[in-house]
Amino acid sequence: MYMMPEQIQGSSLMKNAAELSNALFDSVPVALLLIDSKGNIVRANPAECRLLGYSLEEMEGETVWNFIANEDEKLSRDRFQGFLDGMQLTTSYRRRFKTKANEYLICELSVQVIRSKSETDPLMLLASVDVTQQISDACARGELARWIEASFRSLPEATIVLDTLGRIRHLNRAAELLLGLSEAEAAGSIAEDLISWSDMRSSDEIPSHYDFQWGISQGWSGSATVVVKGGIAKKLRIRTEPVVDSNGLVLGIASCLSLYP
Repeated sequence: MYMMPEQIQGSSLMKNAAELSNALFDSVPVALLLIDSKGNIVRANPAECRLLGYSLEEMEGETVWNFIANEDEKLSRDRFQGFLDGMQLTTSYRRRFKTKANEYLICELSVQVIRSKSETDPLMLLASVDVTQQISDACARGELARWIEASFRSLPEATIVLDTLGRIRHLNRAAELLLGLSEAEAAGSIAEDLISWSDMRSSDEIPSHYDFQWGISQGWSGSATVVVKGGIAKKLRIRTEPVVDSNGLVLGIASCLSLYP
């Protein structure tokens, strides 16, 4: 069939555009899957193959559900159908994928439905980013925070933590029992307004006035008579130390209290 020069040129441009599109699909560092409306993998780029450890031949033509954790499959099928039906609006979510080494990866997925006028069935472009390590690190930080909180609450020495403005942030269980105040009652209050101090002396028993800002920067030790909840006066030994983060930033002050012998 004879083709006009402009037809030949148009055909050549379309071929070049398709080749460019294919090259971009294969060269991007993000793992990509092109999936048909039945969930079959039409194309997988090299980054996707490296992510899951399969060859291109092992992935293309297979159903995507073969690579998703069994317990996530039903939810994934439902969401997949929701995207195709135009009912699912959230286009970023997480799923667990199975690798060839029988390991699980948690991936952040981004989805784009591709509809073409020349094709009856839409395609779905699925981009995957491995976030397994980030989630593991976050869980570890959460576990550490729980241990630190439990350790603080269990300290035998009564401890109050104040911010840099002198507001009470935390009391451990021993401090609650000593002062007759719960953490919920005390949190957010200025310590000097809530707890009455008198007869303050330095560690060498010299009458002293405690300066909060000095205590933040240098720490302090001594004693004072404290009126606790119920109007009961108790003579306490006090030690304060700055609370400093890993970068050296002073976050506040910790005051450790014990009954004077």
